[in-house]
Amino acid sequence: MTTTKYANYPSLKLTRTTSIVLVAALLSSCATLDKNPQIGETFSNIGGAISGGVTKVTSKFAPRSKASNNAQKIAAQFPTNQMPHTMMQKPVGEGRLSSGYGYRINPKGVRLPKRHKGVDYAAPTGTPIYAAASGVVSRLYVSTSYGKYISLDHDNDFTTAYAHMNSFADGLEVGSKVSRGDIIGQVGSTGKSSGAHLHFELKYKGVFIDPLFEVIPAEVLASDDTQSEDT
Repeated sequence: MTTTKYANYPSLKLTRTTSIVLVAALLSSCATLDKNPQIGETFSNIGGAISGGVTKVTSKFAPRSKASNNAQKIAAQFPTNQMPHTMMQKPVGEGRLSSGYGYRINPKGVRLPKRHKGVDYAAPTGTPIYAAASGVVSRLYVSTSYGKYISLDHDNDFTTAYAHMNSFADGLEVGSKVSRGDIIGQVGSTGKSSGAHLHFELKYKGVFIDPLFEVIPAEVLASDDTQSEDT
């Protein structure tokens, strides 16, 4: 059987897997797929399976030293009347959640799994974007990938960021103080964007974490940790 043949040669198994990924990527960008939806759907499914596999491998083998990027555990360290609990998890006037945090198939370029460092809210161009929490503008610029981008520094070493904006609010500059709910700009599709949306990020001490974390009591998290250590 194929499994037995390659059981003692992990490098060969990796080569076969890599080959499949590359072929899928090449075919997914091929013009033939536009003419044959069935082929396109097949390789889209392959891409989804690859993405799921990458997520499982990442979760299983992530070193414990990186446990600090667990948003729930981080949030549990702070009182409920402080950041990040007081943050708006949807800092946009209207729209729907179109992409979550974590690995996904890259919507631009080669369709391979890529880590999504924030969440996306699809909304019409011009929709108001709000400061998710009170803070200070730490960055305000236009980049090739993020387009028009703003980041805000908040209490407790948290930072929020807003990308692909259509425009900035008048008068904003690095060092400007903003309050929770202040309009800081409008939704757009600047930079490497597949459509009008807000890309929203949350960082703790410079590490990206999930902005849509659920609030879990600290004692529950501690109990989970104890059980995992005993396992």
